Amino acid sequence: MSIQAPIQPSIPLHKLAAVAGIIIGLVAAPLALPPLAMAQPASAPAAAGTTYDGLPAAQQAALFSRQVASGELARLSDAQVLAVFQALQPDTLLKWARAEMNRYPEYEYWMSRQERLNGQWQEQPAKMQIRYRHAPRQLYAKWLPGGAQAGQEILYDETRRKDEMYGHLGGMLGFTSMWIALDGSLARSQSNHTVRDLGFQYVLSMLERDARSLRAAGLSEKYAKAEIVQEQGVRMVALTWDLPAGAPQYYAKKVQLMLDLKHPYIRVETAWDADGNMVEKIVFDKLVRKTFEAAVFEPANPEYRF
Repeated sequence: MSIQAPIQPSIPLHKLAAVAGIIIGLVAAPLALPPLAMAQPASAPAAAGTTYDGLPAAQQAALFSRQVASGELARLSDAQVLAVFQALQPDTLLKWARAEMNRYPEYEYWMSRQERLNGQWQEQPAKMQIRYRHAPRQLYAKWLPGGAQAGQEILYDETRRKDEMYGHLGGMLGFTSMWIALDGSLARSQSNHTVRDLGFQYVLSMLERDARSLRAAGLSEKYAKAEIVQEQGVRMVALTWDLPAGAPQYYAKKVQLMLDLKHPYIRVETAWDADGNMVEKIVFDKLVRKTFEAAVFEPANPEYRF
């Protein structure tokens, strides 16, 4: 599944994707998205799924990676794709996603985000451009025109101040830049997440955490449903997990990830609470691997408005 908190790939996504590269992860048009189109059940040719039969998760992850990179997975029929996902071991996708995400220590991405704050759904999504470095955690985020909080900017550098970010969040303060507490009321008024939750690595880490909790409880960590969908004209596979409980024990009561069949990252992350209310929807628009200079994370950068 952001800060106080869609993707036409140009490379190939914090919460990824992955499942951030799937995942995680973790913004093109507002998130008033068309209904999902479910694939009709069909019998997949045996070769699509049985290729994975009997392989341990690590070998399945390596095979899956080769099929994604070569474009083979995207060329399969809907029934064949579903046969592949049905044949995967519970932790295969997490192993694949972690390996993919390790290839992206620094990247720039665009996303749209909506959340339920204080019981109210944000009707207008925030559109964001984010420059992200994972270790050390450094990022620049800008809220783009056409979305909520347009014009806001923040910088975060854990080597300077781990619990604060620098920027201007609008409102009465306009473009006055200052140090802002990550968990302060100003930041929390815009998102249920902190700036440290931005990035596909966060989405992946939450999936891994929930998988460990499910294993410890003797429950399957594999998604409950896989289906082929069309989202913003792109063919994807949607994976849905139904968890035993919602936050904070698990990320949410129900989580759905949509994976682009042509590129290794998450395109859409959606979560629901125990009452069936959507609590967040994040659409990753574009992901570009980058190598950043130090000035990218400096307030004095002339490209920024600090």
